[in-house]
This record gives sequence, structure tokens and C-alpha cells, in this order.
Amino acid sequence: MMEEPANPTVPFEWIEKTYPVAFRLGRFRLGRIPLRTKHLWTAFPVCRNTPDLPPVAPGDLEGVDAVYIPGFPVSRNFPIVQFLPGLIRYMSWRDTRFLVAISGTFDSYLQSRSSGMRRQLSKQIRRWRDLAGQEPTLREFRGLIQLREFYSIAGPLSRMTWQGKAGAGLEEFESSADILRIAETDQARGYILFSANQPAAFQLSYVQGTTLAFSQIGYDPAYAQFSPGTTLLYLLLEKQFAEGQMEFCDLMEGSAWAYKARLATLQVPSMRFLFFRRSIGALLLVLTLCSLRKLEQCAAATKKFVSSLLARFKKPLPGNSGLGNRNTQKT
Repeated sequence: MMEEPANPTVPFEWIEKTYPVAFRLGRFRLGRIPLRTKHLWTAFPVCRNTPDLPPVAPGDLEGVDAVYIPGFPVSRNFPIVQFLPGLIRYMSWRDTRFLVAISGTFDSYLQSRSSGMRRQLSKQIRRWRDLAGQEPTLREFRGLIQLREFYSIAGPLSRMTWQGKAGAGLEEFESSADILRIAETDQARGYILFSANQPAAFQLSYVQGTTLAFSQIGYDPAYAQFSPGTTLLYLLLEKQFAEGQMEFCDLMEGSAWAYKARLATLQVPSMRFLFFRRSIGALLLVLTLCSLRKLEQCAAATKKFVSSLLARFKKPLPGNSGLGNRNTQKT
């Protein structure tokens, strides 16, 4: 259950950041438009203490293409598209946000997970240890110089991942200019899991107050059988509990990824929003996104219907269950 608002006047923080609007139809990538946005930077857990979306006015779009809210805790439904005074608001995403509260010890956190989850994590860490021949090595990168090094390692690694091959890798979603600018204020963190001296997985995160917000994650598919992504997350959470500087790790949305629900201690409904100036161009952009969204929903419904139909045809007809045995019976 969502907590009651304790402080309805949250001081929202904003930064300028590029947001790539992707045009997709299922697995097909149709194109991408990079938008310069005024990007909400207030940590998601902090926003749980306010009942309303941050106020956005036409003047807030001065010098940018859009205002972007990358996930906000919601307690009511919002229309996909709404026309506001001087603005078009587009609800681009709706899902569950997964948070890990950093409280107590890492061991107590693990004990709060299911026994099956604990066994799985233990097995995966043991397999990684056997592969590397030593304890897992997780390196943290912070500050301008180190984040430049992180990007030079994680960028090529991201290209090998399924996300990178689908056009949704680190370099497509997080420009080096944005990362390095944020790193100058010590609000960016990079993490790389190594096997010997070989990078196997990476995680880009941002520090928003006392929340570590996870952004891009990926791993070398050559190590897939050894669960490098899970190993990296395990070590990263262990590090946060040991240091005690963060109150939350924000795993972001992703109900399609079962591991997030298994790791999270809090699950909160979340929506993402884009605000545009009222214009013909913005209207065409939003209508295109809505049309692709509707086509995807229709395609998913058609696939489900066809699968159900085929499953019915595979069932034996009533009264014919023993027909095969009678036809093959010896005389």
C-alpha cells in the first residue's frame, strides 16, 4: 500500500539531459529522435511523499524540446494523451517500479528474500567464483576521469549485449556528454564486473540524494551461463548495505524482468511522462507514438488469440482418446 503523503511540497530538482524517443513495432526498430529535455532528477522514493505530478508550464520548455518525468509514483489513472494549457502531455510508459530499501545488514536483507531466491543467488555466486578462480571483482568508477574510463569499457561491452544489438544499448540511451557532465558533480557511478582482467558486465547508476538509481545494465553474452548480471547486482547491493550511505537502490521499472520483483523490498506503480509545447510537430510525434503503441497491443492480442486457437486444434476430439491405441493394436 502506498504511504500517505507526508510532505506535499517536495522541492523538485531538474537537469538538462538527452532523452531518445524510440519508434518501435515489436522487435523492429523504426527510428529514434534525440530530444533535449528538462529531466526530473528528484529521486523516485522522495516523490512518494507528494500526491501530484510536478507542475509544468509552457515556460519550462524554454531552450529544450520537452520536459521528461522518468517515472513518478501514481495513485490514479492518467490518460495517454492530454491537452493542457499550451502543452501536450504524453504518458509514455506505465509499469511497476522496484526499490530496495537499504536498512540493516545485507545478511538480514537476504534472509527477507525467499529460500529459493537465496539458494539461486548462492549457486550463481559460487559458479562465478569457480569461473574466475577467485572472489568476484567489482570495480566502482566515479568522478570525471574514472567515468570517462568506464564509458570507454562499457560502451564496447554494451554493443555485444542483446540490448545493444537491438539499438537500446548504453550509447543509444546515455550520451557520454551527459554522463561526464553529471560525473563532474559526483552524481554518476559506473560499475564493472571483471573475470580476471576481462570486463564481463556493467551497470551505470546515478546518485540522487540518498538513492542510487540504476540506469543501464548489460553483460557479455559469452558469460551468460554464469549469470554475470545477477552477480554484479548481488555485489552492488552488498556494497551499498556495507557502506550505509544510501537509503534506497532504485531498480527502475521492469515487471517483465522477474529478478527485479525477487530483489525488491518495495513495489510502487509508476508512470513516465513527456510534456511538449502545443504544435503541429509535437502533435504528429505523439500521434505516431500512440499509433505504434496501439499496433503493438493489437499484434499481441492477435498472437494470443492464434496461440489459443492452435492449442485447441491440438487437443484430441471427444471420444477419440483411444483411437490411436486401437489402430496400432496387434492382431
